[in-house]
Amino acid sequence: MKHGILAIGALLLAAGAASAQDFNFSVTNLRAEADHYMAPIVIVDDAMAEPFLFADGYLTEGFIDAVLNGDPRPLNAQIGAGYAGPVLGNRNGTGPHISAGETAAADYFITSERLRFYAKGGYSEGEDTVITGTWDVTPEGGEILLDLYDIGHDEGRRELVMVQEGVVRLVITPN
Repeated sequence: MKHGILAIGALLLAAGAASAQDFNFSVTNLRAEADHYMAPIVIVDDAMAEPFLFADGYLTEGFIDAVLNGDPRPLNAQIGAGYAGPVLGNRNGTGPHISAGETAAADYFITSERLRFYAKGGYSEGEDTVITGTWDVTPEGGEILLDLYDIGHDEGRRELVMVQEGVVRLVITPN
């Protein structure tokens, strides 16, 4: 019996070690309009972050505030250990925003099975959009496109509605 428990423990340790990996996240803002810069992309564990982003099928006030204000720090503090970090841009040489056509990158050690990415979609007057998407973590990395959504703040609906597909290319490579 003791050997069976040790064997199961060893398998669990091996499985956990296989899911922990160092990745490079390369983010390219694909929006064509030169004045359409975006906030840094935030990387979170999808399962750990979900209760802080969505409640009863709607967006939480914390998520809406992060999108409207362009400051994800209060929300990320609530997410806690599920927050991996941002990918910062270098807009006009000062950052942290990511200009149209710009690529920014950062390295993070990931222990999650699924990641969610989000960023304030734009800074035009009254714009209430978010760029978001998810990625199922694989050891070989991958490439995904993130989409632009209206968060429904102005309309009072607090739901994501697709505005434009593929506004950000995210390339994930193992280090």
